[in-house]
Amino acid sequence: MKIRRAELKDTDQISQLFYDTVTNINIKDYDSAQISVWASGYNDIKKWSSKIQEQYFFVAEQDNKITGFGSITSEGYLDYMYVHKDHQGKGIASELLKYLVQIAFDHDLREIRAEVSITARPFFRSKGFEITKTFITRLGEVEFEDCEMTKFLCKK
Repeated sequence: MKIRRAELKDTDQISQLFYDTVTNINIKDYDSAQISVWASGYNDIKKWSSKIQEQYFFVAEQDNKITGFGSITSEGYLDYMYVHKDHQGKGIASELLKYLVQIAFDHDLREIRAEVSITARPFFRSKGFEITKTFITRLGEVEFEDCEMTKFLCKK
């Protein structure tokens, strides 16, 4: 597995991975209306391009195929962490998270925050994140039970 910075040419693979993961993995914790709304913007290449350019956006790659991606802002907001539906449980998210945590250290941040899905909460808990806030997000007529999780960083 290789971790590298995402490039604009990756947007098609990133968007498809996002869609496939949400519709195949997150379906166990969310109903069909929630999945439909969540996955609806997956092919917005303009959005993906701007995220790649504006954030520290990394991809995990194996045999020239993207198997996961994650991103963080310079303020410590972990925006994305997705692993391909066929590559779950292989340590890909853990490796991506190491890169994102290093970015936070490089920016002298004291914490990393993320809005975390029900599906991803066990992973983030296992990496030292704590639930710091719970709330309901409404997208159109669909509600999501969301939580903010925070990892407090210690100086090295």
